[in-house]
Amino acid sequence: MGNKIPQSNHQATKEAVKDPFLPRTGIFCYPNYKMTTSEGLKNTVFHTAIIGAGASGLMCAGSFPHRKILIDHNTKPGVKISISGGGKCNFSNRFVSAADYVSENKHFCKNALAAFKPRDFLNLLNENHIRWEERTHGQLFAFNAQDIVQMLLKRAQKTGTRILTHTQVLDVRRENNLFLLDTSAGSLRAERVVLACGGLSFPELGASNFGFKIAEKFGLHLIDPRPALAGFIFPKELRSRFCQLAGNSLKAAVTCGKYSFEEQLLFTHEGVSGPAALQASLYWIPGQPVQINFLPGENALTLFYTQKNHAKTFPTALCGKLSAKVAKTILGKQNEDLSNATRAELETAAQALNCFSFIPQATSGYTRAEVTAGGVDTRQINPSTFEAKKTPGLYLIGELLDVTGRLGGFNLHWAWSSGFAAAQALAKQF
Repeated sequence: MGNKIPQSNHQATKEAVKDPFLPRTGIFCYPNYKMTTSEGLKNTVFHTAIIGAGASGLMCAGSFPHRKILIDHNTKPGVKISISGGGKCNFSNRFVSAADYVSENKHFCKNALAAFKPRDFLNLLNENHIRWEERTHGQLFAFNAQDIVQMLLKRAQKTGTRILTHTQVLDVRRENNLFLLDTSAGSLRAERVVLACGGLSFPELGASNFGFKIAEKFGLHLIDPRPALAGFIFPKELRSRFCQLAGNSLKAAVTCGKYSFEEQLLFTHEGVSGPAALQASLYWIPGQPVQINFLPGENALTLFYTQKNHAKTFPTALCGKLSAKVAKTILGKQNEDLSNATRAELETAAQALNCFSFIPQATSGYTRAEVTAGGVDTRQINPSTFEAKKTPGLYLIGELLDVTGRLGGFNLHWAWSSGFAAAQALAKQF
């Protein structure tokens, strides 16, 4: 159900930010803004430089008032937000809790999540007259992802943020108690730096390992990054068998270790995807088997015994539950004569339906992964301020950290929460 608030009218705000620290060349205006140019910036010492104008970086920039610069290699800020949720942006989840996140330091996310809750982001949307709706499992969606991007840009504008786009940060180092940023537009200086560079997923949008490299340069240890919320690739022998089902979907339960998810499953040319598979992939360890129950809530063996005198074939017995094509492909050779099937044959067919087990060759990789799991070890980061414990003035937020949420709005909420927490700490630094 939507919140019945009129949709944003996208009217441009004409008032430019008054910034006494910089010349008025390239002042940022919302939403028909003109990005800051590098002219005159090299002589300015910024309170904070934020690297990455994605979800966490934009949230951080708009949540504290000191003079700062937000730098991104893309031509526009918030590119990944714009395409998320099919352009409608699953921005949070009504039921966010620490239990929805995977991290080697499982308690790290609690402070930030407690300080910035789903209702806090909803308040921002309501204040900006942005329509949203709640879907199944507490998922919160906007009607247009661009509304959220523009809201975040507007907040950044109001706090005097300079946004330098189409600019690659090449290196970050400490020099005379300041951070010196070498960029494709020249050198910049700042008292503090926030790494909001994101992970490795969506390389077509420019994702790279830059944030991880800088973190390691400052002595921070990484938990091995890996693609997460990605589909599974079948081993070769199963790919040739199941490729004919590409595009077919059904409700199924996918289990990985102690975690099981009953949602839609989509067959691909390589294996399986869809919400059920994506959720399970977050918990998958290479070499670990994955089980699929194609008839969740139903005992296939009992079903076959019940239908033994009524249906001639196994697929016929599954009519109304699975399509004949799907049933035949799953059952393989056990797909014909049901009436004369032995107990062993019935059990084999039931096993294939209720507990189809395989060891994935891999996940579908960073090009199709929603997020990057692993990242900077959070035991080196202050959980209240997001400052690196051994490098004062260096902050890390968002996907760069070893905190990964389930599918359903949890990862964007982590971006908002971590960005907000860092901003509150930075607001106190003078």
